[in-house]
Amino acid sequence: MLKSILAVVAGYAAMAVFYFAVFTGVYIALGAERAFKTDSYEVSTLWLVVSVVITLCGAVVGGFVCAAISKSTRTCQVFAFIVFLAGILLCLPALMRDDESPHVRAGEVPNMQAMQLAVTPNWMHLLSPVIGAAGVLLGARMKLPL
Repeated sequence: MLKSILAVVAGYAAMAVFYFAVFTGVYIALGAERAFKTDSYEVSTLWLVVSVVITLCGAVVGGFVCAAISKSTRTCQVFAFIVFLAGILLCLPALMRDDESPHVRAGEVPNMQAMQLAVTPNWMHLLSPVIGAAGVLLGARMKLPL
């Protein structure tokens, strides 16, 4: 049981580190002008595509780490459910936000401010938990036969 809990925590930590590092690097590489639509905090189509790829890759890493530690298919399935549930719970505030008009953006924006003010379409908020759960199962399958 302790091994399973450790595997889930380690998988989630691996995902978090991966997401922070890669999203930060990609934002720095793209810059605000390509990450957002012109003069807005609405994310660009390029950013949405990159986000889907990064979300899938990070979840695969997390699933692989979980499988490597737990060596249990069931633990990886529980981890995928936890990723899905956490993703839904974390996107609820963004889905309930009343602010339909994004703030006007001027010039370069620091990474932390960009994360706070970014306006992402609702469909992306709902798609991310699904991609995350699928990625965890895919990463687990790379290590274990499911």
